[in-house]
Amino acid sequence: MNFKLIDLCCELSNGGGDDNTTHVSAKNAEKSLSENDRARENLTKLLDNIIFNYDNSLRPGMMGPPLTVKVDMFLLSIGPMIEQKKEFYVEVFFRQRWEDERLRYSNGTAFKVLPLNSVLLESIWYPDTYFHNDRNSKGHDIIVPNRLVRIYPEGNVLYTQRLTVLTECVLDLKRYPHDTQVCSISMGSNTYSESDLIFQWLIEDSDNASVDIESGDSKDIRLSQFSLLGWKTIRSTKPSVRIGNRTVLTVNFELKRNIGLFIIQTYVPCSMMVVISWVSFWINREATPARVSLAILTILTITTLSLTATSSLPQVSYVKAIDVFIFDCFCFVFAALLEFAFVSYFTKRRGGTLPEMDDEDDHLIRCEEELGLTGIGNHRNGKCKGMSPKFRMASPSWKKKSRYYQCCYDVLMCFVGSIPYRQQRARKIKIGQDFNSVSIIDQWSRVVFPLMFLITNIIYWLTFGDF
Repeated sequence: MNFKLIDLCCELSNGGGDDNTTHVSAKNAEKSLSENDRARENLTKLLDNIIFNYDNSLRPGMMGPPLTVKVDMFLLSIGPMIEQKKEFYVEVFFRQRWEDERLRYSNGTAFKVLPLNSVLLESIWYPDTYFHNDRNSKGHDIIVPNRLVRIYPEGNVLYTQRLTVLTECVLDLKRYPHDTQVCSISMGSNTYSESDLIFQWLIEDSDNASVDIESGDSKDIRLSQFSLLGWKTIRSTKPSVRIGNRTVLTVNFELKRNIGLFIIQTYVPCSMMVVISWVSFWINREATPARVSLAILTILTITTLSLTATSSLPQVSYVKAIDVFIFDCFCFVFAALLEFAFVSYFTKRRGGTLPEMDDEDDHLIRCEEELGLTGIGNHRNGKCKGMSPKFRMASPSWKKKSRYYQCCYDVLMCFVGSIPYRQQRARKIKIGQDFNSVSIIDQWSRVVFPLMFLITNIIYWLTFGDF
């Protein structure tokens, strides 16, 4: 309130101060407006002088040495990667710098730099840069075209454009999903050779300084399945017989695949299926439906998991690391089914006789045990009397040397399917033995299968893991 009273007193003492203040304000506004008009007129004249007689179809210094274009990029995001199509996305601010002597203007003007829009860009020359491994790149036009052009008094031009580049990425999936992929972006001139146009990275002394991100740390860029380890810039020459050698700028992005998703979706489920298949070793060997159903269920589950794990990958002719693990699990599950086949083959039936043996054969077995014979004769007349020794099935002498030879002989006879051998095994089973006895094969399998699976897993992770 005090300030208002003082102002009122001053106005009264001046006698008509309102008119004077309004007059001064009008003069200042008119002066500012005239300055803006003059600046606009000067800028218009300057642009008219620059573009007057400017031919944007000719490169700067047409008859002189080759023009040097310096390139750098500001990385916005990477991904996603599409393995099945061997493609990946990169969003960048792509920057190009060159010198055009036709765009020079006096340093005495008030404009230290000329910021232009994309409309005026069509009136000047700019490099015909394209991406060699491009699939379907695009520029951003929302809300307005995301392009920036600046002209400096010395004739230096800065051209920046926001791009989403979809490029081809050559994948090496031999160590999948423990792999590290190198995806690259290559760029160069479409028509100009090195005699007219040379591309260079903005900072040639460093392998990665010409590509930058906001925080400066590659770990801040996160992908769904990959981690960006870093990048490297390369400058090379692409030979061409028709138009001459052309400069090629390449930036290689090193991407490390994150294995957490595959542990949850593939490694743990496959390992659990193998462990579930071992449950059959504790089921009675006479429970054939239960053990066979369990083995078939685990085999089908492993097959489904293998198809799911490789469904998003391209069809390749070599073996991947995940294929080795799944095949290892499949072998253990299938071996559990074969183990039951061995157990079932040596399992006694009907108190010591096999299904194809009748009561008379069972009586002959008892007679042979009394006579000390080792085989069954073809003559069944006379019961135990008159059995000729020539029908004896003598066991090989080498079979009795050790239990090792005995085991090898048993396995061989099992694969051959010898009926006399099965009858001999049936004779050795004592009448009255427990029907639900535990097979020694199951007892050994309870220890051997987990131990072998542990060893193969250690070998796998030491070979393909990141240790």
